[in-house]
Amino acid sequence: MKLIKLLLKKFVRNKFSILIRNLIGFKPPIFLLNLNKKNISTSDAFFWRTDQNYHTIFKFSDILNLFFKDNSSEVEMLFYDKNNNLIKSKKFSNIELSNKLIIDKTFLDGIEDHGIFYVFHKSKANINSIIRNSCYTGYSYKESLPSFVHGNLITSIRTFDGQNIEFGIVGASSLKKKLYKVQNFYDFDKTEVAIMNPTKNRLEIEINSNKFILESCCSKIINIDINNNKLIEIVSNCYLLRPIIFNYKKQFIDVYHG
Repeated sequence: MKLIKLLLKKFVRNKFSILIRNLIGFKPPIFLLNLNKKNISTSDAFFWRTDQNYHTIFKFSDILNLFFKDNSSEVEMLFYDKNNNLIKSKKFSNIELSNKLIIDKTFLDGIEDHGIFYVFHKSKANINSIIRNSCYTGYSYKESLPSFVHGNLITSIRTFDGQNIEFGIVGASSLKKKLYKVQNFYDFDKTEVAIMNPTKNRLEIEINSNKFILESCCSKIINIDINNNKLIEIVSNCYLLRPIIFNYKKQFIDVYHG
């Protein structure tokens, strides 16, 4: 009986079974992640901004050393533009337990725009685990004090040896759309919604009165008009489409994830 339960558990957790459950909407898991595999580094999709006098600050930890005492671990960051084109990679060796990176137009070779970056940990050790990097990203607008937000959604995985990488691991339904609501609690001068398509599919997205198409792993920042009850309503086929909200009040900004 225990053997049957073990085999059944492995079956429902494998990639093919998860994909089918997502497509038909039967107890769908949010992530297309095979939990039977180990030695994997997962990464959230972190927004970077160098547009409109922004610069981005990223604070990250040496997770493998902190939790598994692996002092040989390394970190690699991959930077993509809003159209999912790789524009820069950055490797960090001999990292500290706590680290900081400034992402501005100088770091990105003159680019003033927005996009996504991913953070992967590398190791030669057999950790036999899956780790997630969900560290803190700060946004400074016109040299103001940065507003920090932690990562909000796993979107990619890579093996510790750096050989195998997969993007767009969030599930989507082919049968019905999902409604995701975010509430703003203050009367701001302007609100922007930064959103990324975390699936392998092309998504039709509606945010309040804004309708647009977003290709897999692409990102977009849009201005929105907040309705009377200050709700931000996001409709798509994605099971979990969490945005980053940028609120403005004169020179003050407030950044958070939905």
